[in-house]
Amino acid sequence: MLILNLGCGKKLLPNCVNIDVTPYPGIDQIVDLARYPWPWADGAVSGIHVSHLMEHFPDQEKFLRECHRILKPGGYLRIAGPHASCISSVGCLGHYRTYAYNTFHQYLSQPFYMFKEPLFRTTYQRLNWWYEVTDAEGNLPGWMLPVIKVLDKGISWMLNLCPRVWENLNIIQCREILWEGRKL
Repeated sequence: MLILNLGCGKKLLPNCVNIDVTPYPGIDQIVDLARYPWPWADGAVSGIHVSHLMEHFPDQEKFLRECHRILKPGGYLRIAGPHASCISSVGCLGHYRTYAYNTFHQYLSQPFYMFKEPLFRTTYQRLNWWYEVTDAEGNLPGWMLPVIKVLDKGISWMLNLCPRVWENLNIIQCREILWEGRKL
């Protein structure tokens, strides 16, 4: 079972092939994902993890079609991306996009203008106040980690009671949207 962790940077996942364009320690395969087609055969991959990567690609449709191409039927695509309310993501020069709660569900799991037929069945989605991996880059002081984890648990719980309402109120910034779907 081949599971890819695309553009993983320092967020290495066990039981995955950790892939990046930069040779960080622990990277299993160096691949420039901006060059298409990717080096995997059609339907060769059981799962794909994409964490804070897709927003760096100008052609989102091409990126998603390539994920779809290499996934087996029933294979999963799991995306973590910056939420549109996160000011540090909106202000990042390297980001072409940010996302809302329903972005991936609407574009990938329903007929819509970009993809005429659904490509995936949504199996999971949520908002996170903080990042799923609390400090992947190691920039925060150690004493802050437990505080952020407690705050994240409570605030994220509240946000996910009614995510679309919180998005429209726009009084609490979210760091990321998580979405997972199964290839149809």
